[in-house]
Amino acid sequence: MLKPLTNILTKIIVDGFYKAHNGIFILLLLIVIAPGGEFIKFHQSLMLYFIAKPLGMIIIFALSLLYTFKCWHFVSSTLTGLHQQFLFYSMNSFSKFDQVFSWGIIHALMSLPIVLYMLCSVIMAISHHYFLSAFIILIFSIGLLLLSAIFYYWLINKLIDGRKPSMILKLMNGFKKPFFSLYLYHVFDKFKLKYLLIKLLSFLLITGVFLMFADVKTDIRVAAIAMLAIAIAHAMLIFEEREFDGTFLMFAKTLPKSRFQLFLSQLFMYSFLLLPEGIWLLFNLPILMAAGLFLFCISIVMLFVSSLHLIGCNQDRYMQVVSGLFFLIFLIILFKLIWALVLINFLVSYAIFHFNYYKFKVNEMHDG
Repeated sequence: MLKPLTNILTKIIVDGFYKAHNGIFILLLLIVIAPGGEFIKFHQSLMLYFIAKPLGMIIIFALSLLYTFKCWHFVSSTLTGLHQQFLFYSMNSFSKFDQVFSWGIIHALMSLPIVLYMLCSVIMAISHHYFLSAFIILIFSIGLLLLSAIFYYWLINKLIDGRKPSMILKLMNGFKKPFFSLYLYHVFDKFKLKYLLIKLLSFLLITGVFLMFADVKTDIRVAAIAMLAIAIAHAMLIFEEREFDGTFLMFAKTLPKSRFQLFLSQLFMYSFLLLPEGIWLLFNLPILMAAGLFLFCISIVMLFVSSLHLIGCNQDRYMQVVSGLFFLIFLIILFKLIWALVLINFLVSYAIFHFNYYKFKVNEMHDG
């Protein structure tokens, strides 16, 4: 029997999540039964491919991350609603363990399709003697569940009023703050835990990809896939930046700055945000290759950023765009068109930004 805390969160969070995204789950059901009467054998074969091939496993992990980021954003949006403000105060009466445990159950319920798929994958991997694959899938699933529970725990326990400036802001108080750095300060002040979790996830992704493809690690496509995974890991942080921009930096449209200067400002900001990954590349790859791969990652990020200028801050549509771009870029990587893609990404990003910056859909800021 669910504890009172878990029961309340289930009614508020889980029920709301499935009601808000019932269209997506209907689509998933149609995809599952699409092969007809042989759908069980079809999906068994597909799952076996994902288990046996590192590339397939990376695709499943990336899709799991996208789904998890969607859950994170939904919970964040729900908890900031006026009708849920009581949770910020009432949950403090429960122990830390009870809160984390309840949030773990809540995330597992929201991620039920992923949980069931991963469980079936582990069982199939063991039955076909892919013990390492079973272990990796199990550790990834448990780690993602634990990270989500900790993130929700931190989110519900942070102060909502009368908050003092963080230590980082106090230390940086005497320094000049360029326009492009404003969101960085916001991240380090408000989203420290989220930023650290994403950086941990980036480290696990980049090291995991190189370990899985150790026999072909000199193939540039391996490193490019790792950069694509890192860009995906930052997808929700990019979405938060657009919301921050639409809420606090709307005055930027009145500044005597050209659209090209504003685009460069965003480029500098995301370059600093991805600096830890850039340092990792410099220490592990030749300088020219590291610089090229860093630009490749930035170009994908800028493509995600510019897409929000085109569609507005609608989280559902944004995740659909990110998913579509993931598969498209992944296919292009397989054809080794990586360096051409860097130029194309930057050109397309700037074109979208240039023609849509002053049309930014503020009215869609909180849709989805």
